[in-house]
Amino acid sequence: MRYIFNESLTWSEELARYAFVWFVYTSAAYAVRYQRHVKFSFLVNILNRLSSVYGQLLKILALLLWISFLIFLDYYSVNLVISQFHTQQLSPANQIPMYLIYIGLPLGALLMTFRVVQHIISEMKELKGSI
Repeated sequence: MRYIFNESLTWSEELARYAFVWFVYTSAAYAVRYQRHVKFSFLVNILNRLSSVYGQLLKILALLLWISFLIFLDYYSVNLVISQFHTQQLSPANQIPMYLIYIGLPLGALLMTFRVVQHIISEMKELKGSI
């Protein structure tokens, strides 16, 4: 558009940015489901050599720390969306209500929370079976 008509599209860059934000937060839950997040397994591997129970306990501890962060993120991201809803702010180019863009954060965080709870339950069952 810029080179042919000497005019640029104002809405395309903004829409691409918002789509990317939604993609990042919703795909994070997908990564949690298949355990594709970055993790450091060095300490777990050392503890597994001593006893598999120690390695499982460390995994559960890490998941509990993660769930505590996600609950914190859930709470404050929902409050952020509520405050954006009350301000009725619109995006500059597309005139999209900003709370619709911000709602991707609590949606992704809540989906990640659900997936981490599933992993905690799975690890607890595995720990119970190995004791």
